Amino acid sequence: MVTTYLLTACLGYFLGAFPTGYLVGRLWKGIDIREYGSGRTGGANILRTVGLFPAAITALGDVGKGVVAVLVARALWHNEAAAVVAALAALVGHNWSIFLGWHGGAGIGTTFGGLLILEPVTTLVVAFLGFLVAATSRYVSLGSLAFAFLIPLALLGQRLFFRGSWEHLVYGILAGGIIIFAHRPNIARLLKGTERRIGEPGERRGR
Repeated sequence: MVTTYLLTACLGYFLGAFPTGYLVGRLWKGIDIREYGSGRTGGANILRTVGLFPAAITALGDVGKGVVAVLVARALWHNEAAAVVAALAALVGHNWSIFLGWHGGAGIGTTFGGLLILEPVTTLVVAFLGFLVAATSRYVSLGSLAFAFLIPLALLGQRLFFRGSWEHLVYGILAGGIIIFAHRPNIARLLKGTERRIGEPGERRGR
């Protein structure tokens, strides 16, 4: 069983570590996206720095990493705990990619992808609420934080009132915590009033 989880974690990590946003930035605009905007490789930074279509490609790739990690783990081991380990490892790989010097994104897309397979209805509802927060505030980070905060609460409600999966709840708590941890710089900028709004470009870092 331990071997199964270790193999699952390795599989999920390397799927998540695939540097989607970095490659999109290089191929589309010839830049290292880590040198612009937030320095992250996720869709939001690609949107500000490279453009809408490249951002969509990046987002789909990041979501796909979470989706594939869960589907492959389920297919190989038919074990829900293993699927959750794969999803969590993919998130860690995305945020701290070995291919990018332990840098990466903030984890929203990859978390969404994993949860979309684990808990599709709950995930879509919470993602819609996060989208509303981002759209009304014009802060992508605020919508992401809302998603990270609400997912564990929604899964806790499912566990308490509808006998939902405890494995999914554990993943929701850990993933939400990792996303919030990754957004520490955004939280600081939100408190200072210096966070970039939707539509503002990502400038070269250090300038």
